Amino acid sequence: MIFPAARVMFLTLLRDRGALAMAFVLPPLIFVIFAAIFSSAGGDQLRLHVGIADLARTATTTRLVQVLRQEPTLRVTYSDDASAEDVRGLVKDGAVDLGLILRSDLNERSAGAPVLLVTHEARAIAGAIMAGHLQRLLAVHMPDVAFAQVLADLEAIGGITSEQRIWIDETFKEKAHETRDDPRMRDAGLVASESALPQTAGWAVSYYAGAVAVMFLLLAAVQGAVGLIEERRLGVYDRLLAGPHAIAMIILGKFLFLVAQGSVQAALVFAAAYLLYGVDFIASFGPWITTTLAVAAAASGLALSLCVVCSSRQQAQVLSTFVVLILSAAGGSMVPRFFLPPWLQEAGWWTPNAWSIQAYSSALTPGSSVTSLWMAWAILIAMAAGALLFSLLISLRRRSI
Repeated sequence: MIFPAARVMFLTLLRDRGALAMAFVLPPLIFVIFAAIFSSAGGDQLRLHVGIADLARTATTTRLVQVLRQEPTLRVTYSDDASAEDVRGLVKDGAVDLGLILRSDLNERSAGAPVLLVTHEARAIAGAIMAGHLQRLLAVHMPDVAFAQVLADLEAIGGITSEQRIWIDETFKEKAHETRDDPRMRDAGLVASESALPQTAGWAVSYYAGAVAVMFLLLAAVQGAVGLIEERRLGVYDRLLAGPHAIAMIILGKFLFLVAQGSVQAALVFAAAYLLYGVDFIASFGPWITTTLAVAAAASGLALSLCVVCSSRQQAQVLSTFVVLILSAAGGSMVPRFFLPPWLQEAGWWTPNAWSIQAYSSALTPGSSVTSLWMAWAILIAMAAGALLFSLLISLRRRSI
């Protein structure tokens, strides 16, 4: 019985050419795409997007702006009339990964650190990476400023005579302790770091709550929509299809159920984030529920459109798994989008994941751009409507579901 059972499965797969192609063509294709995604996370392809405001307009800050704009490992958004609030707004809205505000001459320390690094808690690692980039660029392209920084730091701690070496070590430890006491402002002489968000717990987790929610909604919606194929095979809808507009009504009914199911699932994800990590989505309940409904609609429409083009459950499962994995990886549900190469970040805007994450971020971040939020809602709703219309047209053309 062992070999006959294996033979039956082999013949079933062999006869289903769609499932056969998906079973053996999609795995290497997934590997190629994921290799492009994850190999860039730690290599030279990583290009942070930086917003810059030069408030000082001195010779050294002008040189630094020029160095940053010519650096191939960075993407720079710069305007001559940009203000500090403009940069903070770009960071809040996710238009840039982080911001640099040049507050005074780089050789001037009397008013604090001349460079302010504005970060987002969901992209905190970008700030550490940029601080390293900045030190390297100063050492290579502006050694005079780097040397002046060292002298200023030495003068600030009273010199480096052999008798004072122990005192210097103790002073460094005290300064490090003072830095850790204030998480919103870390002064390192040349560079100070500031969060663009209020000092509230849960900002980093809120990103992953949105990212995981949309990926899970896609997976769950596909599993619900796959039932269409099984019900069609069993003849469940044979009598229903005799009525007027029956196909459209069945598709719309499935769509509404999947939207409701997805909304409840997203609510459970954010409830867990609220209870365990303090993600206060209740304070922005109106924008949050609107975002959740739009995300659930986009996921449901996509799931239905995937299932109506498949002729067997096996085809639908393989194709949907492939599509959900690719959309989730390119859209930022698996890896933060700033880790992706620039071409893949641009491609990610064609996925519901990227717009869902953007919508949740804008909905939960105080002071974020209303235009950014409305644009994300509009695109998610357009994706849902387009996918639903495609499902209806394919089903009506076949005269079956």
